Amino acid sequence: MEDKLMFIKEKLELYYDREIVNDILEGYKTSRLVTFRVNTIKSSVEEVVSVLESEKIKYVQVDWYSNAFIVYCDLECITKLDIYDQGKIYVQSLSSMLPPLFLNPAPGEMILDMAAAPGGKTTEMADLSQN
Repeated sequence: MEDKLMFIKEKLELYYDREIVNDILEGYKTSRLVTFRVNTIKSSVEEVVSVLESEKIKYVQVDWYSNAFIVYCDLECITKLDIYDQGKIYVQSLSSMLPPLFLNPAPGEMILDMAAAPGGKTTEMADLSQN
């Protein structure tokens, strides 16, 4: 990890002052909350809530996006769930969920995602536009 941080630090120092670089590097060291969204093409918020509660996983539904959840467990506890394997939920950062929401794709609309890798925003757009 330290080698990666040194590489990133060298690149960041080309563009930012030392204080900002240190803040960015400290951000890399902090653990992230596990977040995901419901794939409403395959599931529902109610089904996902039912699974989380039956597995006793603590969660918060995101107030600005009812399909998004923050869970208070590690990633492994989510990837072990059948709803994960079945594609009923998609692990994705909250910040990555924002662009499709702002785009607000409509059913039947043609969209070319020229930066689709691994495809989280693309699948979210498909979900928002009813496939």
